[in-house]
Amino acid sequence: MKTISKILSIAAIAAVAFTACKKDSSLVRDVVPGTNPNIDTLKNNVTGTVNLVATKTYIIKGIVTIKSGAVLNIPAGTTLKGFGAAGQKGVLLVARGGRLNSNGTVNNPVIFTSNQATPANGDWGGIIVLGSAPTNKPTTTTIEGIPASSDTQYGGANANDNSGNITYTRVEYAGGVYQGAIGNNNEVNGLTFGGVGAGTLVDHVQVSYSGDDSFEFFGGTVNPKYLISYRAIDDDFDFDFGYQGSLQFLLALRDPEINDQSKSNGIECDNDNTGIATNTPRTRPVISNLTILGNNGVADSNPDFPVTSATGVDGSFQAGAHFRRNTGLKVRNSIFLGFPAAGLLIDGNVTADSLTAGTSEFRKNFVHSNAANKAFAVATGTTSYTDATLKTFLTNATNTNVELATASAANLVNPFNLTSVNSTQFFINSSTAAAASGADFTSSSFASSTSPVARSKTFLTVAFRGAFAHTGATGTGTGNWATVRSGSTGWTKF
Repeated sequence: MKTISKILSIAAIAAVAFTACKKDSSLVRDVVPGTNPNIDTLKNNVTGTVNLVATKTYIIKGIVTIKSGAVLNIPAGTTLKGFGAAGQKGVLLVARGGRLNSNGTVNNPVIFTSNQATPANGDWGGIIVLGSAPTNKPTTTTIEGIPASSDTQYGGANANDNSGNITYTRVEYAGGVYQGAIGNNNEVNGLTFGGVGAGTLVDHVQVSYSGDDSFEFFGGTVNPKYLISYRAIDDDFDFDFGYQGSLQFLLALRDPEINDQSKSNGIECDNDNTGIATNTPRTRPVISNLTILGNNGVADSNPDFPVTSATGVDGSFQAGAHFRRNTGLKVRNSIFLGFPAAGLLIDGNVTADSLTAGTSEFRKNFVHSNAANKAFAVATGTTSYTDATLKTFLTNATNTNVELATASAANLVNPFNLTSVNSTQFFINSSTAAAASGADFTSSSFASSTSPVARSKTFLTVAFRGAFAHTGATGTGTGNWATVRSGSTGWTKF
């Protein structure tokens, strides 16, 4: 990693108008005041404990690394903007052993956004959180998207590793190519987790207009809840390298004009990017109450834009969920609507056979595709099933998935609306529809709990499929957890 020279004396650094807990006199904060006293620039490394203040705006310039043993505390209401110039795109990197505490509130979120006058997908790099939880790769593996160094390594043996808290936080216009030594087609995601442990709290996080994936998990055991992916270029949720966590209450909404040359999916899931089936632990996300919404048959008027690589290949949409490269899966109580190639795409015999054996499962879901008879589909080369036999298996009395002939059959309020978007449009239309949809939390992997969902792998027991209940529903888990910012209330923005 290129070292950026300090441009302030120690005396000038001491004058910066925010507080920090010094652990020793050698602490270098690398927060550079600009000409506006309410705007500071974050550069280089965070060491010790550094506390930002909500009355300032912070510019993230280049790779800012929260070093091992360091803590960066960001209070509710703080705005941070990623620098967008070539070679200095902002990236906030939490090195293994460091901690990021981005603690917004339901009516006062932390906001990471673009520094550009006219923001767009991928303006800046994004947030990368690395930890010491297990992956199926060597612990010397470095995270993608930025130049390799000792700070970019991740993974270990501590399943309960704690990299901090990210709550009530929005990440906008991130996921860009870091234009340094790495070059093109090697992007940072909006929010990347590498070997992040179950001691890390991640809930109520929205990633919007990512230039690559919104959320990507490289191994680890972190258990997020209440995530939103909005108008990403590539995949909404991507799992790799032995990820073993649980996720509940997830929403993804696509823009028909925004997709990637690699074929955009709601979920993309691999055991290993080289396809090695024997790497352990095997990737197997456990997911409940997910709503994934594709382009629903609306054509992209310009598939060459946005172009995210030098190849010039047209962008396109593919599947609501693409499970491939020998991955496992456990998905229940979810809704997949509006993708052109498949609702669920099973790719490869190892992945397919795990469904047959019961080590993977896909149960109690609503599944739709705009292509006829492709709600449940297999990729070329997968011989364990055909599309028809996969459908028969997944809609049997045990798995009880439902193939929807139309997206409207899911009976959501107005799911594909992209004008004045409000989270209530993703609710189920009526209590009758909610009762008919049911839900299943009976197995040990979907252990239920009436306690608030926090760090554990338990799920709230609810009576509906998808991310939201029906309008007017009461009881645990039925409220509008994604209230849109209006005036001084709400934390999301569409």
